[in-house]
Amino acid sequence: MIKNVNIVKSKFKRIKQDFFKTDLFENLEDNIQQQINNNITYLDDEIPVLGYFSSIDNFWILTNFRLINNFTKVLLDDIEKIDIPEIFIGGKSNYECNSLQIIKNDNTDFKLSLENSTWYAVFNILQFVTRK
Repeated sequence: MIKNVNIVKSKFKRIKQDFFKTDLFENLEDNIQQQINNNITYLDDEIPVLGYFSSIDNFWILTNFRLINNFTKVLLDDIEKIDIPEIFIGGKSNYECNSLQIIKNDNTDFKLSLENSTWYAVFNILQFVTRK
């Protein structure tokens, strides 16, 4: 769980570069926010913080409680590890990397799609909010 959303927002603003589809949720276009919100049932007191939207079939949202994409909803406390196999195993360059592997406490995992060249910022934020 993210205890202070403002710290995460500030951290993202410091490391953000020229991203087109990844931003603080509040900075995403209104129609994108509406499309995402129409596909998510938020928990009580859940606040969207960061988001990526390529299409209604390819998006994710980081909230103060969960990481949500179009297929998976996982509590931040249930994330064991974030890995970058595209770079370390696949040999892709930093600019080609467009996903992270999210490994949960139960050893299941899923692929989190990213905008090209944003892996470092997203990885950094997720590492920060999931460290135990």
